[in-house]
Amino acid sequence: MNRFHVAALCGLLFSSPALAQRYLGQDEETFSWSRRLPSGGSVTIRNFNGAINITSSSGSEVQIRAEKKVRGERASVSDIAFDVDESSDGVMFCTVWRGESMCDDRHDMHDVRGSVVLTVSIPRDARLKASTGNGELTVESAGSEVEVSTGNGRVHIGPTQGRVRASTGNGDVEVESAKGPVKVSTGNGHVYVVTSAGPVTASTGNGDIDVRMQTLKTEDDMSFSSGSGAIRLTLPAEFNGEIDAGTGNGSLQSDFPIQLRGRMDPQHFRGTIGNGGRLIKMRSGNGRLEILKG
Repeated sequence: MNRFHVAALCGLLFSSPALAQRYLGQDEETFSWSRRLPSGGSVTIRNFNGAINITSSSGSEVQIRAEKKVRGERASVSDIAFDVDESSDGVMFCTVWRGESMCDDRHDMHDVRGSVVLTVSIPRDARLKASTGNGELTVESAGSEVEVSTGNGRVHIGPTQGRVRASTGNGDVEVESAKGPVKVSTGNGHVYVVTSAGPVTASTGNGDIDVRMQTLKTEDDMSFSSGSGAIRLTLPAEFNGEIDAGTGNGSLQSDFPIQLRGRMDPQHFRGTIGNGGRLIKMRSGNGRLEILKG
């Protein structure tokens, strides 16, 4: 991998053992960057603070537009820079605050008085990883595989072609029209997932969960948990599997006939649907549990 430092402000080129390409902070409030991505390549975005909006491109280029924002007299847009790490099969783009880069797993971010709003366009067959310390994260019809996270903010993912992983410390998570396995979590917020090909795993510290699967392509177990909220699970009409469901204070309802095992408990039951098979666990501290037939 060839990497080098570029001082975009003064136009100087110099080598570095860190082997990264850095575009130093300037007085301009916006920054743009692009490159061609090989078919099936990876795109990694790491932002210290600010929203990330990702869409699909019509060609093979990755295009990134960054809008810098600062607050207070002690901060300047020149405090914000960008690291770009290019390899033969992908690219990593990271925001930098006063020399501390999100590309460095050992970064020490402190007294952060700025944010960057990133608008990213990627090829539809790209593999995507995106994260931000604080801010909303949106992916619209982009990425063959998607893995995103934010410390605080809503996550919305539109149609995707493959596996999806999404998490937020606080905020709703929505995954619509996925075509592969989905795993999502939020510390506080509602979860809504629609996929044509499960399995799905979902959890929230506080909020409702609504998951709808048209088909199940593997025999993997699945789990759904909410600290306080309803869980609604829609399964294929031909579903076979084992159910282990419990709620601290709520009711249980199933469209499928369930052959119960053990003593009947209004708040907890175990049983078999059809011929049995994969295990589904459903847990809510305080909420209604529903198993619906698709």
